[in-house]
Amino acid sequence: MKENMNVTELINERAKVKGQMDKINIQLKELRAESDYLDVLLLKKMDAEGVSRTANEQASVSINEDTVPNVDDWDALYQHVSNTQDYSLLQRRVSSTAYKELLKMGENVPGLSPRTVRRVNFRKL
Repeated sequence: MKENMNVTELINERAKVKGQMDKINIQLKELRAESDYLDVLLLKKMDAEGVSRTANEQASVSINEDTVPNVDDWDALYQHVSNTQDYSLLQRRVSSTAYKELLKMGENVPGLSPRTVRRVNFRKL
C-alpha cells in the first residue's frame, strides 16, 4: 500500500510515474505529428479528387474552412483599435469572431488580411 511508503519510497514512485508519463508524452507527440501529416495527405488527395467529404467503414472525413485574421502590421492594427476604441478585436491574439463580423459588414481593418485555415474533421464510426 502506498500510504505506508516512506518519503524516499514515495519520491521514487513519483519519479517512476513521471518517467512513464514522459514516455507517453513522447509517443503522443509522435502520434500527433503523424496525425497532422495524414491530415495534409488527406487534404491533398481530397482536393485532387474534388471532394470535401467522404467516408469508409471506419470513419468519415470532411474539410472545414474558417476565416481567421492574419496580422500584417501590428502598428496599423493598434492605431485602428485606438482610433475606433474597438478593443473587441484584441485578445491574446486577434479575435477571429470580431474580425469575421467586421468582414461581413464590409469593413476593412488596417493591419489585417483574411487567411483561410483548413482542417480535417475526423469522426470514428
